[in-house]
Amino acid sequence: MALAALIVVALVVVGALIARNRFSATPPDPLAATRAKVLEVAEGLEVFTVEYPQAEQGAELSGALGALARAKGAFESARAGLAQIDADAVEQMAADFATLNEQAQAHASAETVVPLAEKIRAKLLEFANLTSTPMKGTP
Repeated sequence: MALAALIVVALVVVGALIARNRFSATPPDPLAATRAKVLEVAEGLEVFTVEYPQAEQGAELSGALGALARAKGAFESARAGLAQIDADAVEQMAADFATLNEQAQAHASAETVVPLAEKIRAKLLEFANLTSTPMKGTP
């Protein structure tokens, strides 16, 4: 009788361990914070690309410049995480951000400024996709 109880307990423990391993949540994503910052930068650049051309039509430039400053700040906070993926691309984006800022401050034409902002945004969205991790345990 004691042997049967021991076998039942062992089976329950083994079953619980198997179930726990099979249905455990995916491990924390170490790049989740970087990905969130990348998306924040991309969103800021999107706002910039909408606001900046409106400034040429008489709207206030401060909205576009504020969006650019927020995007640049988010980029700087994500920079170290992104550099772990592709340091050269991150340095190029940093240079592009500097050029974009200079052009915007100088009130360059939207035809010059917007394509550069879109280029940076596209590269950032590539990074967001590169840092995505597949879901575990899905069929």
